[in-house]
Amino acid sequence: MSSVTFVVPVFNKSSYLKYVVNSISSQKGDFDKEYIFIDDGSTDDSLKILKKETRKLKNCTIVSQKNKGSANATNVGIYLAKMKYIKFLDADDVILSNATFCLLNFLEKNQESVLAYGLQRKVENIKLVDLEEEIDSNDYQILYNPILLAMRNSMFNPSQFLVRRELCQKVGGCDERVIHSQEYSLTLRLSKLGTFIKINYPIAILPLNAPGQISEKKNNQIYRVSKALELFLNENKDLSLRFKLFATRRLTARSWRFARRISNSSIFSRWFLLYILGLIKFPFFKSKICYYANKIYEKFLD
Repeated sequence: MSSVTFVVPVFNKSSYLKYVVNSISSQKGDFDKEYIFIDDGSTDDSLKILKKETRKLKNCTIVSQKNKGSANATNVGIYLAKMKYIKFLDADDVILSNATFCLLNFLEKNQESVLAYGLQRKVENIKLVDLEEEIDSNDYQILYNPILLAMRNSMFNPSQFLVRRELCQKVGGCDERVIHSQEYSLTLRLSKLGTFIKINYPIAILPLNAPGQISEKKNNQIYRVSKALELFLNENKDLSLRFKLFATRRLTARSWRFARRISNSSIFSRWFLLYILGLIKFPFFKSKICYYANKIYEKFLD
């Protein structure tokens, strides 16, 4: 029998928690379950509601801490987890009842794979979601070189994937220097270790509009994923030159697009020069090039 720890960081999600808790408590499958909720300094009734809604859950832990950001809260759950796999869930999302079991089966059958994930879809009201919807797991693919895909953009949100707990702990969890968008730094770290499995069916259901969504602040989101990639390059000196040049080109091109669109920068700006260095695959000073390319975002952050 296998086992799964459900990790749910929570910050001011009181109106969603009843449905989130119901979603994970309704997960089907013959595997041991552990539940860890991390209330990250909520100022609404989230902690109170969590305690009420989880009363009937066995093997459930609620951690209450001062606000430190979703990366730290996620790491708390990662290091407390004891089961073979970790299933993350954002505190305003729900997952279909067979989602965990479906992902679990793929990882059990593919021991070389690090994680498995499905797609997402957004709805106006998660209260009305049919969690019993049948998942089509026949359409899937094994991603043999996930590091390049991870460098392009965030591949999935936390609610979409299941990961091997030991590997999650081995890479050090999320990079807490990037306080939010925690799944991106974690995905980058995990992408070095093996293949990913992608199921082409939406298993995670997200609200179309949820107050306080991190993704609402587009400039902040672009900066966070760009900074996470820069830091990933700095902490992984053993990456092949191919990957380093790909990431440098990715960051400088993104920086130049942002500079043109937001600050009307010209081809005589530093951002265009950095873009050219990335484009021609200039092999020197890659860390500094990425660092300075990411400076474009700083004065536009909320």
